[in-house]
Amino acid sequence: MATRDYYEVLEVQRGASEEHIRSAYRRLARQHHPDVNAAADAAERFREITEAYEVLSDGQRRQRYDMFGNGQGQGDMGVGDLFETFFGGGQRRREHGPLRGADLRFEIEIDLGDAVMGGERTVTIPRLDACERCKGEGAEPGSSVTACATCKGQGEVRQIRKSVFGRFVNVSACPRCGGSGKTTENPCTACRGEGRKRGERPLTLLIPAGIDDGQQLRVTGEGEAGMRGGPSGDLYVLIRIKEHPSFKRDGDDLLHVLRISPAEATLGADCVVPTIDGVQAKLKVPAGAQHGQVVRLRGKGVQHYGQSGRGDQLVYLDVVVPKSISKEERLLWEKIRALSSKPGQDGDTVFDKGKDAFGGG
Repeated sequence: MATRDYYEVLEVQRGASEEHIRSAYRRLARQHHPDVNAAADAAERFREITEAYEVLSDGQRRQRYDMFGNGQGQGDMGVGDLFETFFGGGQRRREHGPLRGADLRFEIEIDLGDAVMGGERTVTIPRLDACERCKGEGAEPGSSVTACATCKGQGEVRQIRKSVFGRFVNVSACPRCGGSGKTTENPCTACRGEGRKRGERPLTLLIPAGIDDGQQLRVTGEGEAGMRGGPSGDLYVLIRIKEHPSFKRDGDDLLHVLRISPAEATLGADCVVPTIDGVQAKLKVPAGAQHGQVVRLRGKGVQHYGQSGRGDQLVYLDVVVPKSISKEERLLWEKIRALSSKPGQDGDTVFDKGKDAFGGG
């Protein structure tokens, strides 16, 4: 007899339909099965759930339980049989059938120019590949591969044991074929029958234009080879971008610093600057340019990732004041200083302008 009300165990109402009861059992059985739940009371909880379902899923026994509250007298079907009936051991069989190969992760460093414009990069990837000698079969060439006699090609064996709670079915990988379902009298000498062998393989990667530092490329099917006929995994390539001596990236824009003299800043100048394309571009420094002012070159930046068009190249003007000058240069600068109007000499002092700005009288 159950220690708790069967409806409470299955978390259903007394008037629940058969489908509702079946659905509740499926959910709770998956949650509390000892194979997937490591809790100390998982086995007892699973037994209780199964006992409740055995009674409430049988019309006559449910009616008797509703009348007298007695759930004993269940038939020969046990906890393991019920779980096998609903879930069929399918998950176990998949574990011992074809297995997908592992994904691989690889990191490469590329130049900023390749990130901006795109390109190709050949890398060598260490990985487990399908054995070339046996073509992944695990048998010497010319040898026959047959269905395993122990598991009859299923890749798993089942052991049935009885307990006070019913019959339990234990499913495990076949010890003879290792879960492959196939055997051979002559295992491959190159891979020792595994069907895979560690090696290195060159791979040409296509670097898309506009990719940024820290992004990943996914190359389908270029991971490690699968087992027992399973597909290969994927390759994930992490992109790192080297620092450039002339440019820094800001999103899809490129930043470049142009050093100019005070005379060029004052009078303006026609300059040339490098671009990431490797071709110099003309740049007009406007008269009266200030230190830190930005001049924009349209369309000279980074290719938009996955889209048409490019960002801009932003040229920061760095007005460089000479640390030492000749006597002749000093005389010229003194003349310029004498002729130059100082800030605030248009009638108001700097102090007066400050008062006006803050509403002073």
